[in-house]
Amino acid sequence: MGVIEKDIPEIVEKTLNRGIVTSLLYNDGKGNTVKNESEIPFYKYQQRIILSNNSKIDPESIEDYIRVGGYQTLAKALKEMTSDEVLKEVKNSNLRGRGGGGFPAGIKWETTKNTPSDQKYVVVNADEGDPGAYMDRAILEGNPHGVLEGLIIGAYAIG
Repeated sequence: MGVIEKDIPEIVEKTLNRGIVTSLLYNDGKGNTVKNESEIPFYKYQQRIILSNNSKIDPESIEDYIRVGGYQTLAKALKEMTSDEVLKEVKNSNLRGRGGGGFPAGIKWETTKNTPSDQKYVVVNADEGDPGAYMDRAILEGNPHGVLEGLIIGAYAIG
């Protein structure tokens, strides 16, 4: 059920008093409501990674990003792993793009690494394929350092 204008007073009142707007809880279609997003079947087995820090950090603060463990994976990759080991880990993780095709990142990176060239580029495609979805915008605005860390790791992996 979507939020409509007449819901606003109840949302404000319940929020200020730490209550729950029960009429707006997720409904499974069988009359059962769910209070926590993590209990909704669609989200139950998902784990937020890149979006997990959006509410915890100031996106313009590198200090905030470092405080929540930011750039530690980059440090590990550069200090403890070869570019081939990074590539292997990405392939084994089955990390996929966020676009409709969900193409494996490890395959893209490996193809780029194996392409004979003195210059290679890593590009962020933040073009919203679905107007109004703002999936990429949420990442870029909420966790830009996470994007930069991934770009640097990708660049290291492809050479």
